[in-house]
Amino acid sequence: MAQLVKLSDYVSRYETDIYRYPSRFVRLKKERWQRILTEWERQEVTSNHNHEKETVKKGKGIWPFKRKVDKEEVTFHPFIKSSTTKTLEEVKEGFQKELHSFKVNWASSTVSEISSVQRKHYYDNLLITLLRDLPDSNLLFYYPAILHKKAPVDLDILLLTPSELWLITPLGGNDKTIYRPQADRFWEKVQGHNQEKILNPVISLKRMRTVMETILLEKNLSVTIKTLILAKDSYIDVSHKRITTIDKRTFTEWKQSLVKNVAPIKHQQLKIAEAILSQTITISRKRQEFVDGTIND
Repeated sequence: MAQLVKLSDYVSRYETDIYRYPSRFVRLKKERWQRILTEWERQEVTSNHNHEKETVKKGKGIWPFKRKVDKEEVTFHPFIKSSTTKTLEEVKEGFQKELHSFKVNWASSTVSEISSVQRKHYYDNLLITLLRDLPDSNLLFYYPAILHKKAPVDLDILLLTPSELWLITPLGGNDKTIYRPQADRFWEKVQGHNQEKILNPVISLKRMRTVMETILLEKNLSVTIKTLILAKDSYIDVSHKRITTIDKRTFTEWKQSLVKNVAPIKHQQLKIAEAILSQTITISRKRQEFVDGTIND
């Protein structure tokens, strides 16, 4: 399950310590799943319905009693309810929802600061798919804002694996949508009888590559950079010699190639993530309890 390192211009826990939080996320995820699974198995073999009623009454998810909760773990949002969970598949589905909410929370807050999150990020299908299906060692930057040569630049998607940096420009649509090149600066988006011009996505990719190469050069870092135009749910009627195009026909194959890379997070990978994060723009505010002075920062 990929980690959401930076989301838009929100404050991120990974910004505060990129060398600590990736491994912390993996540990918390494993511990949370084991507790959920243990509780579900216990409920499967018990006939004590009073416990289920008490759990629902308190409005909690599946949490063992009398356990000290890690302060980082409170950012989990329980979707799993004892009274409604009947199968292991339902448990897994609820856990996936918890994890996505947890990741968005970590990518939009720290212990002392918080950013205003757009609700669309909780339901973004591409974001959910990338975070759910890719390995823990994949670090995702989702539409980050970067300060490049003293000017703000909005990028698309950066996916940093243990061995590569993918620069991704996504295209929306559905199985009735086809993208075709029209001119140097424009593509054509065809959906049924509707046609519209869109800016050539290669332009965005070239801008991202320029920004990333500048950051890596300044920090004396290197990594294999790959560029990708991604239409997960639609079709691309074009081939490009230097840029990979993935659409509905090839998305699963591309995703599986990343899943098969089971290499752990590397120190060089974290240094690159740190370099990128150092150039990102962050907009946040102090949590109210810090403003009120009830907690010392």
